[in-house]
Amino acid sequence: MTLKKGAALAFVCSCIAALVISNWFTGWMGKAIAQTRSYMLPVLVIVLTLEPLMFLIILSIARVPPYNPPKTHSPSVVRETVNEKNPSDLERGVVAAVAEAWETAFVIPCHNSDREALRKVIESAYPHFRPQDIFIIDNGRSRHPQDLSFRHWLKKLHPDIVYIWSPIGSKNAAQLVGSLAAKNYKYILTTDDDVSLPENYRHPIHLMNGHLRAVAFPLAGTDAEGNIPLGMVSWQDCEYRMAGLVKLAEDPTCGVNFPHGAGWFVDRDIFVELLSKYHPMDFIAEDANAGFSIMRLGKGIAFDAQVTLATEVPATVLGPGLNWCKQRIKSWEMGRHSLIWKIMRHLFRMNGQRTIQGVLMQKGLFLYVLACLVIDWVRIPVLVALGAHKEYWIFFFSLAFVACIPPLLYNYLSCWHRPDMRIGLATIATYPVYKQLYSFVSVFGAVRWALFYIGGHVRAKPIRKMLKDGDEACFWLDPRFETNPAWLADEKEKMVADELAMRDVGST
Repeated sequence: MTLKKGAALAFVCSCIAALVISNWFTGWMGKAIAQTRSYMLPVLVIVLTLEPLMFLIILSIARVPPYNPPKTHSPSVVRETVNEKNPSDLERGVVAAVAEAWETAFVIPCHNSDREALRKVIESAYPHFRPQDIFIIDNGRSRHPQDLSFRHWLKKLHPDIVYIWSPIGSKNAAQLVGSLAAKNYKYILTTDDDVSLPENYRHPIHLMNGHLRAVAFPLAGTDAEGNIPLGMVSWQDCEYRMAGLVKLAEDPTCGVNFPHGAGWFVDRDIFVELLSKYHPMDFIAEDANAGFSIMRLGKGIAFDAQVTLATEVPATVLGPGLNWCKQRIKSWEMGRHSLIWKIMRHLFRMNGQRTIQGVLMQKGLFLYVLACLVIDWVRIPVLVALGAHKEYWIFFFSLAFVACIPPLLYNYLSCWHRPDMRIGLATIATYPVYKQLYSFVSVFGAVRWALFYIGGHVRAKPIRKMLKDGDEACFWLDPRFETNPAWLADEKEKMVADELAMRDVGST
């Protein structure tokens, strides 16, 4: 235990002791609990209905567009594609149908990736990308990859897929490395290693202009087989679709504030600049940090409601591997609470907004996020003060089911003409169970955030700091990167070959 962590733990213990001792002499806790009970109904109304009320406002603004499939393109583009693909690819339908086909690179950060899931992602990309347009950025905290089998497996999938090893254990650093390696491309599509592209995907360049230099997509949650069974998977799918509705409302007013971290489309030069100058390298709240970085550049994010990316979500609450509680407590909720000061700073900035409606919409959403963070802390004393009273639970369960109203309206008003975007009725009926489970987990995430950062968490150095310090992990500064971005992996290949040669010599 470090001195700072010990001091933080001692501070927390002293605060608890002060509360206990002061209550012993004054009895203030009993008085506070009695006062809280007198405001039971208003407190419950605020805690349980703030989000549904916000979504009712969003529903009045957002307009789900009718499905508009991508247009066909000129035969010349198809002829070019045919010349570049081999016959087996053509038999599988691997023909891109976009005029800007080869201006976009597909960057996929990987770390101990599930190979079957990644294979599905790569195969879903083939209709839209050539193999040489796909950049797999393997990353970890060692100078060279510990195991070359992943690289060899990728070569078996297709020898033209670009594999790069990054010695910085960070998804965002991997995105930077991939973008730097894709120097001959104008745009970057980046997704997680479990996000497959839909058949109707097309590069959303038509949504970009001088101000809008990135595009966000709605998400759908699925299990490993691509299905949406009732329960944790369908509830998270509902959560993602409601988050997409917020972005749909943001799009015509203030622009999308934060892209989904699972996948977005961005101008390459902008991506390199925001990652190297502003974006932190901690794998926490990456979506919000990307949005704030875009704002600092004075640019905006558009929204493509026609293309939905499917991402694999945790199927269990406390199961093996990456379960839902581990994902939310250790990453998402910690990240959400770590943003409180950043949100407050941006609350008093223009953030690239140019219209009154844009300013009002963005500030309103920021205030809503801050209110949700405060409510996470309010839940603790409310539960302590009221948890032993049956009236509390009667009010609680009566109000909890208002969480059904926004998804129901989304289904049959917003998505009346888009049955492909609707949510199952059984999911909507049971969604309040998920929301209360989420509120419980969010409290643990808030507490862990406070203890984690007060306890002396050392944040990963941002790229600008690494460049300033001349950190050797910035391997792209080496002249070899210009012609061979995978030179670190090649070094490992040579080391292994030399070691095998030495063994052969020693055995003879």
